[in-house]
Amino acid sequence: MINRLNILSAQPKTTFCKYSTEEIYIADLTRRSQGTATPRSVEVSQSQSIFNGQTVDSVLLHNSTLLDVEFGLFDDCKYEDFISHDNIEHCEGCFYIADNINWVTFFEIKDCDEKNILKYKTKAITQIANVVRDFKNRALLSSETILGIISFPRKHTAFNDTIFGDIIDYTNLKKQTGITYFATNEIFVVNADIVTPIIN
Repeated sequence: MINRLNILSAQPKTTFCKYSTEEIYIADLTRRSQGTATPRSVEVSQSQSIFNGQTVDSVLLHNSTLLDVEFGLFDDCKYEDFISHDNIEHCEGCFYIADNINWVTFFEIKDCDEKNILKYKTKAITQIANVVRDFKNRALLSSETILGIISFPRKHTAFNDTIFGDIIDYTNLKKQTGITYFATNEIFVVNADIVTPIIN
C-alpha cells in the first residue's frame, strides 16, 4: 500500500505536506519564476499562491469533509526508474487520504498558454503513466483506484473534450494503463473512498 515511507524509499527527494482545510490549492510557479533570484516550483497551500502581486491560477481541491489529504511532490530534476535506473519524465506528484488510502491521484500541471494545450496533452499522459508504472513495479500500489489529473490552470473554460474527445481512445488508455484520466482544474474530495473531477 502506498504511504509516505514507501514513496521516500523509492524517491528520496520527494517532499510532503498535508492539509485538512475546505479548499486546497496546487500551483506550478516554475515558468513564472524562471530566471528570478528565488525560483519556485509546485506549491500546495490553503490559499492561492501569489507571484509579483498577482494571484496564480491553480488546481483547486474541494475538501468539505476536512479529510487529511497528503501530497507527495516529486523532485523536478530527478526521478529514477526502478527497472532501468534511468531518469524518466514524470508528473509533478500525487495525493491521497493519509490514513485511509483507497484512491491515489497523480497530477501533472501544464502552466501553458491555451494554444499549446494539444501540444502538451500526450506528454502529460505519459508523465503520469511513467510514475504509475514505476510505483507498480515497486509494489507501492495494490488495489487503490488510480486517477490521473491533467491540469491547464490558465484555461478558465471547460476543456475536457480538448484532451479526450474520442471515447474509444479514452477507454483504451484506461485499459492500457489502469489509470482513469481526467482533464480538469477542479477536484472534489467526496470522502475516503471517492474523489472526482469537476468537469464544466
